[in-house]
Amino acid sequence: MKTIQSGLSKVTIATLSALLGVHSAIANESVTEEEAKNVERIAITGSRLRGVDMEGANPVQVISREDLSNRGYDSVSSFLRDLPQASSAGTFSENGATATASGAPAGSSGVSLRGLGSSSTLVLVNGRRVAVDSFANGADSFVNVNTIPMSAIERIEVLTDGASSVYGSDAIAGVINFILRDDFEGHEISAMYGNDTKSSNFSRYNLTYVGGFNTANSNTTVVVDYLDRNALFNADRPIDVTFALRTSLGIDGANFPETWCGDDTVRGGTECSYDYVMERAIQPESENLGVTLSHLQQLDNNIELFAEGMYQRNKGSAYDSATAYTVDVAGDSSLVPGYVQDLNASGGNIIVRTRFPERRQQSYDTESFRLLAGLRGEAGEWFWETAATYGRTENEVRHIRGYFTRADVLAGIANESFDPFNLGRDNSEATLAGLRNEAPRRGESETYSIDFNISGELFELPAGFVSSVFGGEFRSEDIKDTPAPIAAADGVYGLGARDAAADRTQYALYGEFNLPITDDLDAVAAVRYDHYSDFGGDVNPKLSLRWRATDALIVRASWSTGFRAPSLSQLGAGRALATGYINCGPGEEFDGLCGNFDDEVSFDQETRGNPDLNAESSEAINIGFSWNLTDNLQLTADYWNYEHKDIVDVDANTTLRNCLSGSAPTVGSEAELPGFGCVVSADGDLVFLRTGFFNVGKQKTDGVDVKLNYRLQTNHYGQFNFFANATRTLSYTRQITQDSAPQDLLGRLSGANEIARPDFVADFGTDWSYQNWNAGLTANYVGSLGDGDFQWGGNNTVKAWLVFNANVGYDFGDHGRVQLAVRNLTDKNPPYASSPTDGYASSIHDWLGTTYTLRYTYNF
Repeated sequence: MKTIQSGLSKVTIATLSALLGVHSAIANESVTEEEAKNVERIAITGSRLRGVDMEGANPVQVISREDLSNRGYDSVSSFLRDLPQASSAGTFSENGATATASGAPAGSSGVSLRGLGSSSTLVLVNGRRVAVDSFANGADSFVNVNTIPMSAIERIEVLTDGASSVYGSDAIAGVINFILRDDFEGHEISAMYGNDTKSSNFSRYNLTYVGGFNTANSNTTVVVDYLDRNALFNADRPIDVTFALRTSLGIDGANFPETWCGDDTVRGGTECSYDYVMERAIQPESENLGVTLSHLQQLDNNIELFAEGMYQRNKGSAYDSATAYTVDVAGDSSLVPGYVQDLNASGGNIIVRTRFPERRQQSYDTESFRLLAGLRGEAGEWFWETAATYGRTENEVRHIRGYFTRADVLAGIANESFDPFNLGRDNSEATLAGLRNEAPRRGESETYSIDFNISGELFELPAGFVSSVFGGEFRSEDIKDTPAPIAAADGVYGLGARDAAADRTQYALYGEFNLPITDDLDAVAAVRYDHYSDFGGDVNPKLSLRWRATDALIVRASWSTGFRAPSLSQLGAGRALATGYINCGPGEEFDGLCGNFDDEVSFDQETRGNPDLNAESSEAINIGFSWNLTDNLQLTADYWNYEHKDIVDVDANTTLRNCLSGSAPTVGSEAELPGFGCVVSADGDLVFLRTGFFNVGKQKTDGVDVKLNYRLQTNHYGQFNFFANATRTLSYTRQITQDSAPQDLLGRLSGANEIARPDFVADFGTDWSYQNWNAGLTANYVGSLGDGDFQWGGNNTVKAWLVFNANVGYDFGDHGRVQLAVRNLTDKNPPYASSPTDGYASSIHDWLGTTYTLRYTYNF
């Protein structure tokens, strides 16, 4: 920056200092007094105003690149799991198990502030949007944060007071803004090796290059990052599995075990125990390559050109247990083993409830691109900026092993070329290869946008000038999620599918104003109008108050409304098949669709998108303070309250009720069904239901965030920085459908996926520096929870979890610096939870054990 600073305009220095994270470069002797005054014309996450002292006005948490590196985070998702405000329902990291159409895509990660869902948290890069993933997390759209190169991040800013009226409709819960490295001078090379302390070889390699190239009027910064990580399997850890599944043979109405399991049987020796959990992966293998570029060019007339480019490609594989399936084998087939023939006195068909002979392997390949170009400058006393952005993600998932074509397997059994007995282990590799089906799933997501804003002072009040910003943006989005036709037709064992295709355009206009009421009290008012081509428009305001009670104490409060238009994956969702059930008998709500059945009816359920969805709406309140008790001790605390209504979700009950009331058709065949409705048999029982997404849910949550920082400077022992960051959630209720009672979900695991909502999460520790040394000791705490819906063995509590992390580093000066980070220092196992798949609460705990990273960095 020293080389080009004299050629940069006032607006360059102002915007770089805040938007692009260059603080130290501005503190230069060549900065004039006039330029120093203009350095204050900055914007921070939480407001678009510039030239306004916003200290303490918004609850923004900032995490630096140094903090991320020192603590051994090798991905954005690993950091987000430790962030108290995001350590709840909806935040997810790479799942080592294979993904289905109803789950998170393999290799992806998303973030959910306050547990309100990944589609309610806005993810920004350098203050602007990025494209959502082309695959949904079930039906929830999200930004895959794994497409943001970790080594390219300068800092992360987390705004947690709800900012829909400032940033847009999908910022209901808040904003996470990733500021990338730029304005770098020289060259930097960094190499990292990491592993665990077991024999499982969970190794990781990372190489990073950063280059900064200056001219008299420009700077170009390039970051190239490569990461390679091995997979980690459940079999590598002593996991206490809750449930062991079974295989068996059905002969003449009785169950029998096969000989492959020996004495490892269940249910009185009638079935083989099958430990499917040990075949799954905790984390997938991955190979990631990322490149980012930032360019700043000073033009004539105090105009600056800025450009950004980002490319990320992530490849890897996820693993899961072998697929379960059930087939009938003719009693006289040559495939039937001799001992089974002896058991089959009747000679009838044999029911084989079994698994395929190999675990499932799913490869993923994700590419993301982002290009941005813009101009900024001055028009008198006003500052303006405009930019155009293009973003694209491309996903492909292939089913490499363990996925077999249903029709071919059945044909192979019929012609005796495929043997399902003995877990299929007696089949040759050539036979299995002929039955496998990769069934590729491909997705695309594309975003174009152009934005502009102009900021300056409107007029003067007795307490000061009214500052303002006016702006707007136009955005075009489209997504495609295209499964293989055979997967969409349920033609592959263990593989469901859901397609989606939709596009929209959207424009927004907004204004924000800082109103100095007195010398110590000011208000910030914002209003935003969003309009969607496929939905309509809505206006949302936000009002913030900041009172400087003393020089050291700032009291703040904000209120805002928000809305989230239905996602493209919800509007454009195609056909997804599943099996549904209704209870039958007197007093049961849907007995009118049961015909002659008196216990339950199973039916085929098809789920589709719904173009008639309404928007989700929200209201957020935040009240808090920021208090500098001394020059070295700061305390912040905020009470937050969110109400989120009209949540979009799949709801079969709404369609079932409409069928009974006559507002949805009830017909005799699927071909007669024009839209959502029911197909019943001649006996009056439900055989097919077509349903979709409806605005059915509502959730409320409130809580308190507390953050404490204390800096201790000693004469002989260096500097100590103590910190604590904690979130206490006071309530979390969710009403699943409009007519159901609200459920209290706080402090327990819930649902089929064992979603965790802990009531207390904390991150605390200390950092130390002395001469060339630095070190740190930190801890992450997750409070105890009630066990979930699958409680086993009398367990009803998931114990609290406390994990310690440590780091130490040394700066060799001209010879570089080295940093060692150890996570889970005491090798703490996750507490037991009655999860049906893992034996622990994988959404908030992990089985990685003690891991370490050693990084060497050299600048020249």
